[in-house]
Amino acid sequence: MPEKSVGDREIASFVTEAKAKGASDEVVLRLLALKGWPEKQIHQGLGEYYERTIGIAAPARGGGGGAEARDAFLYLVSFTTLGIWSISLGALIFVFLDRWFPDLLATQNQQSFDHLVSNNLASVIVAFPVYLFTMRLILRDLKASPEKRESAMRRWLTYIALFIAAGVVIGDLITFLAFFLRGELAVRFVLKVLTALVIAGGVFWYYLSSLKPGLRRGIHGPDA
Repeated sequence: MPEKSVGDREIASFVTEAKAKGASDEVVLRLLALKGWPEKQIHQGLGEYYERTIGIAAPARGGGGGAEARDAFLYLVSFTTLGIWSISLGALIFVFLDRWFPDLLATQNQQSFDHLVSNNLASVIVAFPVYLFTMRLILRDLKASPEKRESAMRRWLTYIALFIAAGVVIGDLITFLAFFLRGELAVRFVLKVLTALVIAGGVFWYYLSSLKPGLRRGIHGPDA
């Protein structure tokens, strides 16, 4: 058995003393959480206390690997479709901005316009419903198993989405500032920057809020 870390030993000692004084599990959990300890580590300490008290180890649930593979599949599909529909939506808006605010030095025929609109619109029509469906399944799983909110896989994929969205927002702001300093701002360019900021900023805000315990219920909407 691997040697416990200092943190694990401190939690185990605190749990033992607190339970000896009659503290409830909820009180122990809240006190340690207020001190910054992760819930998973606290639950592990409580579990070890009860295993020592009862004298037997808690049974492990079988089939965990299959559940993790399913979760990974759902998250990968959701983030992939998120990228497809958000990029295509932005590109679709860009196409119409080019049509409404034409560049006199550029040429765009009707065939090219129709081709761009149909391709990007088809991507949004296919990817967006798939994204909503997979997110509904994910939120339903999180409601049934709240401990999945703290899974390393979910956090890694969420931070990857945040990283990409933050890169888009920062890149847009840098480009906007560069054009502003050169005095080359045009209405079409400003609207394109705003479009990218709204889409990327919305994605960033959504996934950042999903990592904050106090905002989870509000950001996820009604229970599925």
